[in-house]
Amino acid sequence: MSATSSLERKLRKKVRRDTSTCSSSASGALSTLPVAGLSALHVLRRMGSVLGRRVMVTGASGGVGRYAVRLAARAGAHVVAISRNPAQADGLRALGADEVHPEPAAVPQPVSAVLDNVGGQYLVGAFACLSVGGTLFSVGRSSEAPAVLPPEALQGDEGRHDRSIRTFYLVGDPTTDFSADLTWPAAEIAAGRLDPGISRRGAWTRHTEAVQALLGHRLHGKAVLDLGGPAGPAGS
Repeated sequence: MSATSSLERKLRKKVRRDTSTCSSSASGALSTLPVAGLSALHVLRRMGSVLGRRVMVTGASGGVGRYAVRLAARAGAHVVAISRNPAQADGLRALGADEVHPEPAAVPQPVSAVLDNVGGQYLVGAFACLSVGGTLFSVGRSSEAPAVLPPEALQGDEGRHDRSIRTFYLVGDPTTDFSADLTWPAAEIAAGRLDPGISRRGAWTRHTEAVQALLGHRLHGKAVLDLGGPAGPAGS
């Protein structure tokens, strides 16, 4: 059993306890906070102030990516969203993305920081987009492809010095209590100011369909499966 899945279960129990009086639709939205919302929140904190800075989010239409786009935009960043699916462009702009591109190589100007959810060549391309002193945070590897950096990618000349890649693991310190971090985003979701990006919702008995959609890269955002209750309005 992974530390991440154990944390997610604990936080979901807290969300259910703290939102027991919420409607079914509201509690379903709040259940998406762990681990996607917390991952986006903590990586953005590690970036420091993003006000007026160009921040790239790869895998922007996924669970972590959508939270990252919205939170970065609200923090004053110029958000550069990367999504392979052109159908997601309007939705990402509605979340606050200033630019939407299909791959990092299409981005015309350098960025100060990157939250990478994809790995593989997307990580390599995103690292090449970093400006002086920029940092790429490796959060996920949805492509399941190896990231192979050519030797020249690590050169520091021509304005490419002092760039770095940092790994990220939400439960790197298993003793950390994340409960307090849920308060603000939960309130924002309940007030309708933060979109959890639920693209599929249905009964638990249809979990096989949700898993197949995830593995087939047809699930953009979060899936919510209801136990012993009616399915919500999103994509049953």
